[in-house]
Amino acid sequence: MKSLEGLVKDLKDSGLEVKVCEQKADFTEEAVEWADLVVSAGGDGTFLSAAKKVFGDKPIIGINTDFVGSEGFLCLPKQYSSNVAKALELMKTGSFRWKKRARIRVTVKGGDTSHPIDLYDEDFTYSDHVHRHNSERKKLLERRLNGEKSEDLVIPVRALNEVFVGESLSSRMSYYEISVDDGPLEKQKSSGITICTGTGSTSWSFNINKLSYQSVEEILKIANHLTGSNYPTNQESVKTVADMFNGRLLFDPRVLQMVYTVRDPVVSGIFQVLRPRGFARKITIRSRCRDACLTVDAGISYLFNDGATATLEMHDEDAIKTIELIE
Repeated sequence: MKSLEGLVKDLKDSGLEVKVCEQKADFTEEAVEWADLVVSAGGDGTFLSAAKKVFGDKPIIGINTDFVGSEGFLCLPKQYSSNVAKALELMKTGSFRWKKRARIRVTVKGGDTSHPIDLYDEDFTYSDHVHRHNSERKKLLERRLNGEKSEDLVIPVRALNEVFVGESLSSRMSYYEISVDDGPLEKQKSSGITICTGTGSTSWSFNINKLSYQSVEEILKIANHLTGSNYPTNQESVKTVADMFNGRLLFDPRVLQMVYTVRDPVVSGIFQVLRPRGFARKITIRSRCRDACLTVDAGISYLFNDGATATLEMHDEDAIKTIELIE
C-alpha cells in the first residue's frame, strides 16, 4: 500500500512541482488547468472521480494506494503503483505510449441537469435519494406548467465506464423508449439499461452478460441431444467455448462505440426487446419512468423522469488521455 505522503515525496524527489487536493472542494477546474499531469491517489473510484474534471489533452494517471480494497484496473499496474519512482523514471525517458479512453457524452432535453446528486460525496439511502430528486422534480413540473421550453443541455461530465438509466428503486420496473443508431423508438420495460464504453466493458457490462461454465455445459448437452452431435462437454471444452463467448463482450477502450444491455427485459404483447444487447454509436432514450435517474459512472445521479430524453454519443474530443508504461 502506498501512502499519500509517500507518493507526494516521490513526485517531489523527481523534481516535480506538486499541488495536493485532499478535499474534493480543492480539486477545481483551476487546479486541473495548473497541472501538466493529474495524478489520482486511490483506487478506480478515485480515478473516475478525478477524471470527470479532466478534458482536452490533459493527461491523467492513477496510483493505486489500496491493493486490498481496489482492483485498480484504471490505475498503473501494481509494480508501478508500488514503485512510483520507477514509473516516473520511465515517463521521463519516454518509455511509455499514450492511451486514450473514449467517453460518453449525454445530452438531455426536457429534464433538469442543474442539480445532480454526487453519490461519491454522501452515503444515500433510497429515501434520501428520493427526497433530493423530488424537490427538483417539482421545480421542473412548475416550469413546464408555466410554459417554459426545455433546451438541449449537455451534462458537464463524461462517462468513462457507463451510464445507467432506470428507476431509483430497483424493485420497480423501468419504462422507457429507446432508439439505437437513429432507428425507430422501441417501447421497453426492464430493470434498467446500462450503456458502457470499452473501458466499462470489462466491468458491469461484462458481468451482466458473461456465461458461466455451468450454463455453457448445460447448453452444449441440450444441443448434442437435439442435433445428435457429440461435442465434448468436458471441463476443457466447456471452458474454451465460454471464454470465447465472454471474450467477445470486451472491446478496445479507444473505440468510439458503446455497448448497451437491457437488464431483465419484459417481453409481452406490448413490449418487445428485439436485441437486449448490442453495439451502437448513438443511443436515444425517452423516459416514461416515475422516479428514475440517469447515473454517470455510478457517481453522479440526474433526475430522469417522464418526458425527458437523453441522447448518448461518443466524440473523439471527449476521450481521456492516459499512459501505458514500457520496459
